[in-house]
Amino acid sequence: MTEPLKRRLVSDDAPEAGQIRALVVRVAERLQARHTELSDSVNSAIEHAVADLDAPELTEMLHASVEGNVTTILHMLRNDIPIEHVQPATAATEYAVRLARAGVPAGPLRRAYHIGTDDLLAEVFHEIELLDCSSELKLRLLHHLAGWLHRYIDWITRVVLDAHEAERLALLEQNATDVSRLVHRLLDGEPVEPDQFAATTGYRLERPHVATVVWDEGVRQAADQIETLRSLAKRLACALGSKDEPLFMPIDRSTAWVWCHVPKVSSPTGAARVSDVLSVTPSVRAAIGTPVAGVEGFRRTLEQANAVRLVANTSSEPHTRVVCYGDDGMAVVAMLARDLAATRRWVIDTLGLLSLDTEPADRLRETLRTFLRTGSYVETSKTLVLHRNTVKYRLAKAEQERGRPLAEGQLDLELALHLCHVLGQAVLQQPRNAGENGYAG
Repeated sequence: MTEPLKRRLVSDDAPEAGQIRALVVRVAERLQARHTELSDSVNSAIEHAVADLDAPELTEMLHASVEGNVTTILHMLRNDIPIEHVQPATAATEYAVRLARAGVPAGPLRRAYHIGTDDLLAEVFHEIELLDCSSELKLRLLHHLAGWLHRYIDWITRVVLDAHEAERLALLEQNATDVSRLVHRLLDGEPVEPDQFAATTGYRLERPHVATVVWDEGVRQAADQIETLRSLAKRLACALGSKDEPLFMPIDRSTAWVWCHVPKVSSPTGAARVSDVLSVTPSVRAAIGTPVAGVEGFRRTLEQANAVRLVANTSSEPHTRVVCYGDDGMAVVAMLARDLAATRRWVIDTLGLLSLDTEPADRLRETLRTFLRTGSYVETSKTLVLHRNTVKYRLAKAEQERGRPLAEGQLDLELALHLCHVLGQAVLQQPRNAGENGYAG
């Protein structure tokens, strides 16, 4: 049907406008006489079509909502009341609120209104068929009432969905507050009943778990990144071997703590798997504790994650985007990173010119670090893809630049090299002139 014809069917300027309005009142009065029957029919249609609304404790409120809407519709039609002058039925908005509290999403509520509209429109059509007037007038009346009813449903649907969303957000905020309060009580050493904790947070304390600190240090740091981090947390939990929902707790707009269950205390927490998860968000970094069981473990694994977060924040090396407390030497690096100035002085004293922030010095450090780890020229040459003679030359050069034999203070030497590998520029000395940048090899 063309738009001009549609407008003519409902226009107040059409000759039949007065007659249409009179017929609307007749139809509304006949429907009013069947009010209970209409409400029962709509209720039945909704209950059969929308399974998510079949909770017994909400059925009475559904019926009240339907009755309230039917009453409002018939009252408006009989008295020619514009939609903008009407308040929504209290039962309708209250039902939306109750659904949100019961965890029922908005989709079934929206569908219920469409199902109810179709059922009510069928009753309207039935009453129009019984009128004693021309077929053309009946058609015009049907179009008028169908358009009016859809406008009403569009309005009331927006009202109830807004009420549902407002309640859902309020519940989320309240739940987040309750979870945060309970988690902080636990971290502060206050007694917390495990069953109460599980009921509030959905997370069991008696099982092995590992904590991760995730944060976004990108250019959009001023924006709220919590939903991005929440989504990553679920994938991160899967990467760490968890089959349950993680416990996610926002700390600020770009930082969150995440706990997840792991199969056992000895479960590995490799950085590579976590790095794969974070690859979709290059600005997000992670610091991971070790798997520990029980309430004390819940506290301890977060302490560990926060400790090595300092390493990630201090380091300039790309491989420290994800740091794990359980990685070899990482706990010691975390302690030494707390006093960076003293650590830098110790590294310089231990390595001499090997501590320079230059590419030649970096090559010598990496060759020496690999050799001390493998104890073999052959393995070092394979690992670094170098000729064996090149390895020997670099080791001799490293000893020269250090200023003392490599076997002297070897434990200090290995630790200093590891600090340079993990923290990078933060513990290296800057070259003072071009001559200090002139290594060969």
